[in-house]
Amino acid sequence: MRTLVGLTSSGWTEKARWALDHHRVTYRYQDYVPLIQERWLRKQVAPGVKPSVPLLVDPPQAATHGSFAIAKRAEELGQGSPLFPAAHLDAITAWNDTSEEVLDLARAYAMPRMLTISRAQAEALPKFVPGFLRPLFAPSARLGMRYVVKKHQVADGTPEVIEAKVAPAYDKLRAALGGRPYLLAAGFTYADITTAAMLVLLGPPADRHLPMGPGTREVWTHPGLAARFPDLLAWRDALYDKHRRT
Repeated sequence: MRTLVGLTSSGWTEKARWALDHHRVTYRYQDYVPLIQERWLRKQVAPGVKPSVPLLVDPPQAATHGSFAIAKRAEELGQGSPLFPAAHLDAITAWNDTSEEVLDLARAYAMPRMLTISRAQAEALPKFVPGFLRPLFAPSARLGMRYVVKKHQVADGTPEVIEAKVAPAYDKLRAALGGRPYLLAAGFTYADITTAAMLVLLGPPADRHLPMGPGTREVWTHPGLAARFPDLLAWRDALYDKHRRT
């Protein structure tokens, strides 16, 4: 069966899942276990391609790598309103580039914090680990986190540095929206999905949309940015309530 491999707390994975669900593409979701599944992951991508998730495995087709490519693949496979209308493709691509940059910064903020908050480490363990054993095995989750930090060359960004780098992108989004429900005249598109994902530093989406433990939510939330952009948080949450149906 078609399988999407990803990390639930990852903005990149969420973008891919949202596009697949929007187009009502049937797939099975599998949480990736860093380090343990790395050898398998390398076998799924072409030589010379850096293995990472999200990854859409759909034999006999070659695996589709990366949220943007998976979203476009979902458009080919599924149904429903287009997320990539041709007249707006350049604008969508530009917003996705902005989202990718912000998500890199969000990871630089969150990953070092994951290494210090034991509750978040316990929540990051594979689902098959029983709840009562999670605190005991939390240190093993740090191994996977350190591997991710090294693999993606994640720099440790202080909250002040992250805020200074991310705020201009959020200001740009605020200005582009101008109080409207969607970024583009075409209505709901991938531009909305990709920018909604980059707002994770305002706090992850509600549990009904993206189940996540309190420790993990704490790790990703940047209080300074959340205080500066409550309007963008309200926009993101309204977008989820209207369009994020699984």
